Amino acid sequence: MAKSMQIKLKLFMRFKEYLPESGENGITQHEIAEKSTFKDLLNDIGMPIEEDKIIVINGISHKQGEEANALQLKNNDTVAIFPPIAGG
Repeated sequence: MAKSMQIKLKLFMRFKEYLPESGENGITQHEIAEKSTFKDLLNDIGMPIEEDKIIVINGISHKQGEEANALQLKNNDTVAIFPPIAGG
């Protein structure tokens, strides 16, 4: 049996639609396979990889792209995903 780990997943605004059923108010503890990458997480929750997003992992912002997609998540990481914000 494959090992798994827990992450805290926070999804904001329109991204809340990808929140697993166990979530509430855009936040959930989410179980994923050990050594999963950010891209694996996106695939797991059904969020398109190419969709524009702001990525924050453990309080550190990451630029969307292959580098962020390849980030390996660790047990108890906090992953927050925001839609892009425009202002003027």
